[in-house]
Amino acid sequence: MAAAMIMAVGCKNGNKGAQNAENALEGAAESVEEALEGVAESVKAEGETVRDLALEALDDIKTDAEANAAETLLKTLGVADAVPFVSVEEKPTFNGGSADTFSQWINANVAYPQAAIDGNIEGRVLVGFVVNEDGNVTNVKVIKGVNELLDNAAAETVAKSPKWEPGKQNGNNVKVAYTMPVIFKLK
Repeated sequence: MAAAMIMAVGCKNGNKGAQNAENALEGAAESVEEALEGVAESVKAEGETVRDLALEALDDIKTDAEANAAETLLKTLGVADAVPFVSVEEKPTFNGGSADTFSQWINANVAYPQAAIDGNIEGRVLVGFVVNEDGNVTNVKVIKGVNELLDNAAAETVAKSPKWEPGKQNGNNVKVAYTMPVIFKLK
């Protein structure tokens, strides 16, 4: 899942690092698929014990892939040194809720550009951002875009976010990186 969060950031702008990150993540996804196929065969051949071992191995692969994806996200957002956390003891909260509450806020506040409506343009824009120690949303970037109109609308809406309750690590407020999909669907 974390690997899916980070895609072709800057690829359309010729960002070689982003392209390399995307290639690495695609390779990781293929490895996980191969491992899953191996698990299925092991379960058929050997029963529960092998199944349990295979599931443990898959958990290790997933953990490594998520750590790599998180590191790539931080580098992509341009805050690799400034944001040490993707996962924290206490996650930031938005209006007393979770990231789902923020997603609902986005849906209620995003303006579907008229030109995109006229052009029948739909899609899912993935936006990366940081909730800093003060609870402000910073470093807003489009991670995976659809169309410039939708990309800009999504980024602008996220950037206008009210303050969050900051995340905490060891009792201290810390910066936390997030990704959030903004879905544009014509009815």
